[in-house]
Formats: sequence, structure tokens, C-alpha cells
Amino acid sequence: MSSRARGVLVAGALVALGSLLGGCGSGGPLPQPAAPRFAEWQRARTRRAELRHGALGDTGPRTLRLRVGLRAPLGGAWMEARGGAAILPPDALRMILLGPGGTTALDLWMRGEHERVAVPAADLVHRSDRPGAAPLPGLPFAFLRSWLVRPLAGTLLWYDAGPGPERFVLRDGAAIVDLTVRDTGAVSLRRDTWADCGGAPSEPCRRVDVERVEATALGCAKARYTQESTGLTVEVTCEGIEPRPPSPRAFLDPDGPEAAP
Repeated sequence: MSSRARGVLVAGALVALGSLLGGCGSGGPLPQPAAPRFAEWQRARTRRAELRHGALGDTGPRTLRLRVGLRAPLGGAWMEARGGAAILPPDALRMILLGPGGTTALDLWMRGEHERVAVPAADLVHRSDRPGAAPLPGLPFAFLRSWLVRPLAGTLLWYDAGPGPERFVLRDGAAIVDLTVRDTGAVSLRRDTWADCGGAPSEPCRRVDVERVEATALGCAKARYTQESTGLTVEVTCEGIEPRPPSPRAFLDPDGPEAAP
């Protein structure tokens, strides 16, 4: 495997962990649960707002301190990194992770729908807005948006208040998100991403990935992330929130002239 290919796999693993936090195949039509009744919908809106507020906090922009462990696919060695994720809801994320010796293992930037990831050790810089840029495998940008920057985003399809754990089913773009919230605050999340759903009603959609998270809470928490399409497994511990907000420069395009020192 080339250093660039290894870099892509490592990038995928490291980006996945930013969630704080089978493969391709045919399935039936995209699930369409019945919409909640009005009273349930009102409660669901209230609870979703409460959970989102708990995940994002009162401070607006903030920086999470992260400790990460991951194992890349194909029997890769266990890796550890530390760093931070600066978050500007609902628009931007900048995450920098440091490997052994304090060198930068990954530098990830997202703003709006634009994305950039750099892995210096593999001499890799990938941007989604370059002409002809193909998505890199193992880089779950959509998931990061839905977990860190825009938690519980999407259209509510179904809600169950219990007894027992609360359950939300949301449609977020091409994905169906199933979120369970327990009384302790712990959450289980499954995100199924689908494709080819714009054809005739008789034509089945195709499920392209399944991502799962088990976390002690939304927001700054301890979490375990898995990505079915690549086999990545990532464990993340949020060690705290910096008392000062991140510099606005953290969210500037790293390749733009305004980000130059």
C-alpha cells in the first residue's frame, strides 16, 4: 500500500473520530416512517431543541479538547492522537490532531458545504471544491456536520417519547438518522446513507453506508464510532471545553489569502 493510500485510510479514521465522539448493497425503498401526531410533534420539537442546546452549549463558538484512539482497516496498528475541534454552529468546523512527537497528524476544515483535509505525513491535501474532485473513502463529512456542527438536523419523520428511551428518526439529506436517548443521557445513533432514490417508486434505493455511535452524551462526551463501509473503529474522549472561544481565524479557509500569517 502506498504512503498516499495509507494516508487516506488514516485520514478517514482520524476524521471519523472527530465525531467525538454493510458496505454497499441493495435494499428496499428508502424507509418512510409515519409522521408524528401534532402533540407528539410539538413535544419532539421541544425535546430536539433541548438536546441540541445541551450538545452545543451557551457559548456559541467553542473548542473541544480531544483524546483519540483508532484502528485503521486491514489489521492496522492501534493509533492515538490528541488535539482540538473548534466549532462554529451551524456552519464551520476546524479540527487539528497531533500524533507522536507533537507533529500534525490531521488538519480538517469545513465551512458551509466546502471541505478540506490535510495529512502532512502522507503529503495529502484534498479539497471538495476542486474541479473533478472525487470523494475520498472513509471521510464522513456529512456525519461530522450532523453530529458536531448541526446536531439533530433534518426533517423529523418519527418520534417516540417512551416509556423507556426516547427515539428520534430524522431524514438528513440522503441519510436516515435513528437516535435513541436514554434517561442517563447516553445515546445510540445509527446513520444509514442511501443513493439512487430518485427513480421510479418500484426501483429500490441503494444503501451505501451505515455509521454508528455509542456515546455517554451528545456534545462533549466519550464515544465509539464505527463506519461499516471501511471497517473503521474510533474511540474518542472529549476531555473538556476551552474556557476561551476559538479565534475567528480558525475558521478561515487554510488555503485562502486571509489565512496567511
